[in-house]
Amino acid sequence: MKKILLFSLLALFFTAAFTNEAYAQKKGKKKSSKTDEYFDDSGFANKLWYGGNFNIGFAGQGETSQFTFGLTPMVGYKLIDDWFSVGPRAGFTYNYVKGRGTDGRIHSIKPLAFTMGAFARIKPFQNFFAHIEYENENTKGYYVDNFNRLVIENGEVATVKQSRNNMYVGIGYTSGSLWGYELLLLYNVNAPENTLELPFDFRFGITYKF
Repeated sequence: MKKILLFSLLALFFTAAFTNEAYAQKKGKKKSSKTDEYFDDSGFANKLWYGGNFNIGFAGQGETSQFTFGLTPMVGYKLIDDWFSVGPRAGFTYNYVKGRGTDGRIHSIKPLAFTMGAFARIKPFQNFFAHIEYENENTKGYYVDNFNRLVIENGEVATVKQSRNNMYVGIGYTSGSLWGYELLLLYNVNAPENTLELPFDFRFGITYKF
């Protein structure tokens, strides 16, 4: 049901975008070509902005260490001037985990995580905006014992596939201009209760034409 909601949001984005574009072209004067219509001030291309968040980090605890790298591009469409936009967001996170297993040997694993979602932004001020986002996340987790050692089954690190739906709300700051950077502080209202993971998500990214 939640995946249906996600695809519905994405479909709504594209429908609204193309409907708005068609209406703008209908009101405007006749263009010399389709290319001119696409790139002029009221065209579809000039209402798009682009961005991306990335994260990189190292962590270690007990018998296990981990390296993480993630990249999440996004595209926004300005429905109402510059202050209201919607769009899709997708990304991946690469993890490299190395540690001692329950068999006493050193093991490594490279679990990946993939996300896909849709977002909306309200930008009432030049440098501040509100952000809401629905996201489907698919990850590959691993098990550790009470001593933080990797659990080994049949000579391999024991893993489990996990899928969950996140709903983020929060605020952000953008430096503005053609190219800019942004900072976001989001709260996941769908964060699971039976985990030590905090429901807050801090993001840093770069934008173009936002």
